[in-house]
Amino acid sequence: MPHRRFFAAACSVIALLLAGCGGGPSHTLLSGRACLARLSAHDISYRSVDVRDSSASHCQVDTAVKISRIHAAFNQPATMSCALADRLDEFEREVVQPLALDELGSRATRVDHLGSYSCRRQNSRTAGRWSQHAVGQAIDIAGFRLSDGTTVSVDRDWNEPGAKGQFLRQLARKACRYFSVVLTPDSNAEHYNHLHLDIGPDRLCSA
Repeated sequence: MPHRRFFAAACSVIALLLAGCGGGPSHTLLSGRACLARLSAHDISYRSVDVRDSSASHCQVDTAVKISRIHAAFNQPATMSCALADRLDEFEREVVQPLALDELGSRATRVDHLGSYSCRRQNSRTAGRWSQHAVGQAIDIAGFRLSDGTTVSVDRDWNEPGAKGQFLRQLARKACRYFSVVLTPDSNAEHYNHLHLDIGPDRLCSA
């Protein structure tokens, strides 16, 4: 019937608009043994850890792992949920490495981050909503080191007109297809030096 065809077409248009505007990832979040098996299969350097904070019941991490390397090494080990580690692995393979080669001519060998798991509320306030960092579902990316020794810094390069700035901005836009929330230096002053990526329930593509 005509109205059914119209409804189907309208749904298709809406779906395309959401995808173009960073409507959020449609990937399945793994946990438990299935998730750990995936990390092992992809040769991610990790170990399972026990994360407990008796002072805050909100700070529980599902299948907590400490990651020292996805494909690129981390500047320091990071504790996070296995689901976030799995998503970072996918994002690095499908976006970070190809984009680094295309825009900068070298692969990324190190990911510089400011932290993942942290038992705190949003914006480090003592009241208000709990951060996705509190459940190990967020990471703050500060930059990258490439195989030719070049470094890329969100703090230094985000607003630069050259290749590094272009790389970071494209990276942030593409991240919206993998992460639920993407925050950048354009979001607010608190993110002047990093990209916040999380797999929580909210949806916000600020790239």
